Amino acid sequence: MSKKNLKPKKIAKTADKAIVKYDPLQRYLAEISRYNLLTREQEKEFGIKVQEHADREAAYALVTSNLRLVVKIALDFQRVWMQNLLDLIQEGNIGLIHAVRKFDPYKNVKFSYYASFWIKAYILKFIMDNWRLVKIGTTQGQRKLFFKLKKEKQKLIDQGFDPKPKLLSQNLGVSEKEIVDMDQRLDGWDLSLDAPFKDESDTERIEFITPD
Repeated sequence: MSKKNLKPKKIAKTADKAIVKYDPLQRYLAEISRYNLLTREQEKEFGIKVQEHADREAAYALVTSNLRLVVKIALDFQRVWMQNLLDLIQEGNIGLIHAVRKFDPYKNVKFSYYASFWIKAYILKFIMDNWRLVKIGTTQGQRKLFFKLKKEKQKLIDQGFDPKPKLLSQNLGVSEKEIVDMDQRLDGWDLSLDAPFKDESDTERIEFITPD
């Protein structure tokens, strides 16, 4: 066999190595592995700085120290729902950031425990939204309704209007029948992120709110 015939194999091996080397998930996991975990006392200290002084460095520490927690939770959801792991991690990270903003360091709750509920809530909402979108349909009008119907209804309510199908159809540029059909589907699959749970001493109930 000539040397020329060997070249394609060498190139293929090099390409395979390049694909493995630059895998975005592996690179992300390697990046977050360098952040140290915080003790409970550190979580409380940083939590106080965030709430009382809007300390960005403290918020950064709370987020980065819990990025591996997001991956762990995302993996659990991926096994069940078979979603793209990086998409789930991205949504979980948004939930983690929201948890930093909402965390009350004076309650008897570890930040990582508190944050896990927000992480799960955002990941689950992402999964359900995508699942419902597939079930509802993929035409341009259906996608527009899916993403804008609830927002438009709340906007009208805030302005003092009754969000009836006729008014909604005028504002969104679709038929009244489409409004009614989509409204029924959304109501049937609506996901509430209100998640009550107790702190670790079982002395106080904490209520979550729906993410902004």
